[in-house]
Parts: sequence; structure tokens; C-alpha cells
Amino acid sequence: MRAGSFPEQARRGPRASLLDAHRAYLEARIAAGCRNAMQVWRELRARGFTGGRSIVRAVFAQLQVVGGDRRLDVHRTSAPSARRAFAWVLGWQQRKLPPGQHSDRHQFVQILCAIEPAVAVTRELALCLLGLMRNRDPEGFDCWLPQARSYAAPDLQRFAVGLEADLPTVRAAFSSPWSSGQVEGQINRLKYLKRQMYGRTKLDLLRICVLHPN
Repeated sequence: MRAGSFPEQARRGPRASLLDAHRAYLEARIAAGCRNAMQVWRELRARGFTGGRSIVRAVFAQLQVVGGDRRLDVHRTSAPSARRAFAWVLGWQQRKLPPGQHSDRHQFVQILCAIEPAVAVTRELALCLLGLMRNRDPEGFDCWLPQARSYAAPDLQRFAVGLEADLPTVRAAFSSPWSSGQVEGQINRLKYLKRQMYGRTKLDLLRICVLHPN
């Protein structure tokens, strides 16, 4: 309170990490092309490393690829959630972002695709499907579906099998002008009302809440 101005807080310096003693070995393994964090963690445990697997995973997630050089940045912030990373990979809401955030997210996607090629291929197939849906191209979808079904990623294969199981409905979505958005919206509203009353409301009260104009 006696200070003449606001005392600026000093920035925190880099904190010591359990990986500091094994930094050279870790960088050598990454430079050799190893991308299996669990394997390197087991190797580090044999060398006397006492830390957990999450620390080694975090270092691999923070690997940056700039041109042909690889470097470690272990003092970056934590990785985004899976849902947020999914939105970044597909490029959702990019037009609404400031230029700085757009470049950061683009760099994140590039690094992620360089670390895991399966993400790059899945991203390409997902963006292709979104383009086919926007352009209402059922013939293009018929060509896309065998590619997704034959790709090695199990999740993508299950998604393609699910589309094939309901193929007439999926093809109708490309040509029909109708949408189930209104129905889904009413279902979401009903679930919201039930959650407001902790799921313990009876049908008569729920009916009044649903049909009330306000």
C-alpha cells in the first residue's frame, strides 16, 4: 500500500524437471525418429528416471518441427483438450479469429500432423466429406466411402460402416432440402428442462414446462 506504483510481478523462471538429467538422451531418441512415448518412458525408467509416463507424453506433445530441425520446448502451456484440438484440426471458426490466434492454431495442426501421419490422413478425409456435404455431391460421397472404409484407422472404419448401415438415409441427406435441426433442438430443450429439475420431475410438471410460452 505504501508503494508509489503497482509492483510488477516478476516472471517465473523455468522450473526444474525430472527429465533434466535425461534431456540429452531424450533429444537423441527424438532426433532418431522415435515417436513412441511409452517406449522411451520404459527406456528412461531403465536409466533411473523416476517420473511418470505423463511427463514423457507431454514432452512428445510439445515437440515442434520447424523445417528439418526438431527441438523440445518443455515449458509451453498444456495441450488443448481433445474437443478443442478436433475443432482446430477441422478449421472451425477460423474466420472469427484474430490473425495471431489463427497462425498459432495452424502451426499446432501442422505439428500434430507431422508427429502423427494418421491425423493428417484422417483430417484430409474429414475435410473432403464436409466439402461433399456442403456441395451436395452424392456421387463424390460414393467415391469417398470406400476410401474411408479401407483406411487403417479403426475409428474411421467404424464410422464408414455406420454410414453404410444407413446408406439410403445418408444419401437422402445430400439431396433432400429437409433438416432434422428443429427436432434436435426440441429434444435438446427437453433435456435442458429435465436437468434444471435434476431429472426428478414428473410428467405433468414437465408437460407444463415444455408447453409454457415462456
